[in-house]
Amino acid sequence: MKEELEFFQAWWKILKKYWNPPAKDNESKEAEKFWESLISDCRNLRKRYDHNELFEPFARKICLDLIDEIDRRAVELHKKER
Repeated sequence: MKEELEFFQAWWKILKKYWNPPAKDNESKEAEKFWESLISDCRNLRKRYDHNELFEPFARKICLDLIDEIDRRAVELHKKER
């Protein structure tokens, strides 16, 4: 149970950190760094749970869902700019 709590605390920090994404079609260095950092942070979070064969698949799915949600948010936030 402690691992799950730590996971969701870290997950929440990642969500807050990346909640305002750049537009998907933004090809600036800053935008590239944003997406690379998001993926890296999610990957590192999931890897912390590789040893837990019951929790790791869940952690992987939640991290992928987080990336998808930030991606959807990028589209939603910037569709008025198009």
